[in-house]
Amino acid sequence: MIEDVVRHAKVSRGTFYRHFDTLDEAVTQLAFELAEQMTFDIFNVYDILDDPVMRTATGFQTFLARAWIDPDWGGFITHLGLMDGEHGLISSKVKGDIRKGVTSGDYTVVSVDLAADLLMGAKHEAIRRIISGGRDPAYIRGVTAMVLGSFGVSPEKAKQVAAQAFQRLVTEAPGRVSWWRPIE
Repeated sequence: MIEDVVRHAKVSRGTFYRHFDTLDEAVTQLAFELAEQMTFDIFNVYDILDDPVMRTATGFQTFLARAWIDPDWGGFITHLGLMDGEHGLISSKVKGDIRKGVTSGDYTVVSVDLAADLLMGAKHEAIRRIISGGRDPAYIRGVTAMVLGSFGVSPEKAKQVAAQAFQRLVTEAPGRVSWWRPIE
């Protein structure tokens, strides 16, 4: 309820309505900001990578790992559909990595937009599976390898990169990503 939000935020109803028309609009904005913040949070383990296949695998797995670590976060962003759409940092990074993969010859896709839609849809469904109890590192690596395979990466390389990206996250994210908790 709006009354709960303004009380928690310590603002007046007038201030709330100056920025939002509805509670749904405020919740959607919050969720969008959480998803964008998540993308900023992982820069120090993701943005340092040059290889587009490793970037794709690392970015994809980071969202799945976050949902595993914090199922409420995963439920919130998937419920509101915040990983789809044409705008925003997430979409920009995903499409940029796919373009780099096409340029490098690592990816063979019909369209960057279609490939991004496939990745974002897979990410959404994988998060839903994880928060409903499918919390298994093999699942995270497997779905990552399948996404990479759909971009034209060989099954062997896709499996190898998915495993390397997962191991990288497990070893490098602690201490670099504020929300990270051990995954076993």
